[in-house]
Amino acid sequence: MFGKDSGLSLDQAPPFTIPLRFFLTAPFFGIVAGVFILLYVSSFGTRSALEVVALTHFFTIGFLAMTMIGAMFQMLPVTAGVRFEHQNIIATILHAMLLIGVLTFGYAIYSYDTTMISIATILLILAFLIFIVSTTITLRKAKNITPTIKAFIVALLSLFIALILALLISASHINSSFLNIHQGLLYTHIVFSLIGWVGVLIIGVSFQVVPMFYVADDYPSLYTKHAVKVALISMLGLGFALINGNMSLFLLFKIMIAVLLIDYAVTTIGILFTRKRKITDTTTYYWYLSMAMLIASVVLSLANEFINNSVLNTVVVVVFIYGFAISVITGMMYKIVPFLVWFHLNSQGYMNMPTMNELIGKRLTLIQFFLHVFSIASLIGFVFFELQLITGVLIVLSNSFVLYNLIKGSRIYFTKSGLEKIEF
Repeated sequence: MFGKDSGLSLDQAPPFTIPLRFFLTAPFFGIVAGVFILLYVSSFGTRSALEVVALTHFFTIGFLAMTMIGAMFQMLPVTAGVRFEHQNIIATILHAMLLIGVLTFGYAIYSYDTTMISIATILLILAFLIFIVSTTITLRKAKNITPTIKAFIVALLSLFIALILALLISASHINSSFLNIHQGLLYTHIVFSLIGWVGVLIIGVSFQVVPMFYVADDYPSLYTKHAVKVALISMLGLGFALINGNMSLFLLFKIMIAVLLIDYAVTTIGILFTRKRKITDTTTYYWYLSMAMLIASVVLSLANEFINNSVLNTVVVVVFIYGFAISVITGMMYKIVPFLVWFHLNSQGYMNMPTMNELIGKRLTLIQFFLHVFSIASLIGFVFFELQLITGVLIVLSNSFVLYNLIKGSRIYFTKSGLEKIEF
């Protein structure tokens, strides 16, 4: 796993508590999102527009950004051989600002308190800027710019652009002079947030973790060399077309991104299907599910260029965020957390440990996987029907299981229960 080839040592690795605090906070926000649906989101229609915006950010920042930022503290030593300076301080500040910022933003949007919207937006933007600056400084020390690091760079750039657009969108709620380009800014913000920040970062991480964790072939070099460049060019073209209202140019760049994402999904499925180690666990199911959801979201989005149905647009966003992104990240957490427990305890001299698969257990992760599948189905159904109760309950249950599983998988690190330490 993280052996000599990756160059990871205990000295390079961050303390286990740094990524863990972010990983445990993600399902907490999943639970918050489920409770929020139960209490406030009566539909995905226009009558619940503000509630849906708040809900979306519980998922995108509270769940996705939390795990992605936590993972970056762990991934940079693996992929680039570098680590954050003052990582304990930076991680504590980022975690606190994101936690407070997302909760404040959710309340501010729901109550449409423009003062609180401004405060929450500034808090979140400052948190992300601290992350972008500290990560950029750290990446500058990398000696070898791999395809994964290139993906990290494009993801950071996309996040920065998304933040600038978020500021302008917030200003449009306060200053009416921005209203004439509000929709263009909003859609461009979505493109850079979901495809650039979330999508490209997941693609970059998968270049590293899929071959490593599943003893599988590497991604084709043609794809790893050019995918990130094509993604960046396409997103910039999409943004330009959206803000200027050039639909022909918009469709061209949208097709480019669609081909890129479908190629990634099909390639990932192929790599996993032909992997050398044929042992199947719940995380494999998560990868297959997430890639299928990515293909579905892309195909539906392209189809909607001809159907032009606003409800279908909502389905696309639901399938991409919850079906693709949250699925793949949940699956990765089930691999990463037990491995980090094993790695840190093994490095400290504890040898008689449960295996990584035993730390959580397949039965518990499998129960949660099916709850997750039902959650996706209910969210999609909620777009069309009044499924507020069942959707909220399923999301609360699914994310409660994730939280429990991650706590169970990491508990032995803190208790050392039943372990014997070998003194050197």
